[in-house]
Amino acid sequence: MFRLFSAIKTLKPPTNDALAAKHQAPYFRDALQISVSKHQLSPSQLQYAIFNYLPNWVQGLMSLRNKIVKLFGFDVGVNDMKPVSDELNIGDKAGFLTVIEKTDDEIISHADDKHMTFYLSVKKQDNDVIVSSLVNQKTTIGQIYVNTILPFHYFIARIVINNAIKANRI
Repeated sequence: MFRLFSAIKTLKPPTNDALAAKHQAPYFRDALQISVSKHQLSPSQLQYAIFNYLPNWVQGLMSLRNKIVKLFGFDVGVNDMKPVSDELNIGDKAGFLTVIEKTDDEIISHADDKHMTFYLSVKKQDNDVIVSSLVNQKTTIGQIYVNTILPFHYFIARIVINNAIKANRI
């Protein structure tokens, strides 16, 4: 599967970045690195370029996921991750996420409910962007959920990033 996404490098999750400071056991963390051709884009614009263009089938899966997890007490909101703008500020919504930190080289968004807290980081590093997620699992239901969706997460994250590369948005 990973040969399909040769432009995307899987990293060992950083231990000294802003997300590492937010982890609480049990948690899941991953990080993907991509070389970008549009070096002028801010982290916010990179997040927009990647997540504003979710394929319809991903939006359909998100809708189905929301219907199922709502039965287990998860907070559900919008079915996509489309930001309202390509330049977000602290407090702005990016789909179901809210921007909580922003620097010249990184933007961090999160969503929180009783079962888990999800974080997304988009960080510029030289000519690369690192997209990283962290999920703090607060309950057994949160742990079951994360373990169930991991195969989908791995595939969908790479598809969405790969689509941004192929469309020359990043």
